[in-house]
Amino acid sequence: MDQISSNQMQVPEVLVSVAFDKAWRFVEKDPLLAHNHKTVLHSRLRASLECSIRNGERNTLQLANEAIRKLRAELTASSKQQDRS
Repeated sequence: MDQISSNQMQVPEVLVSVAFDKAWRFVEKDPLLAHNHKTVLHSRLRASLECSIRNGERNTLQLANEAIRKLRAELTASSKQQDRS
């Protein structure tokens, strides 16, 4: 039973890879996102994709769009907090 649970919890790497590539083509050209550190963008984008896949999403375009939306929202909120400091 543990082995089945473990396999079900694994994120399909192919989905992550395809969705990441779709999202990254946008992210690296987006003026709001592109000025951030690539390693931070990569990490946050991948984490968002993995979370959506674990929640059942399998459409790579939906995955990419949702990850971009989350990334933009996260970084916008972060920059607003820095502006207040």
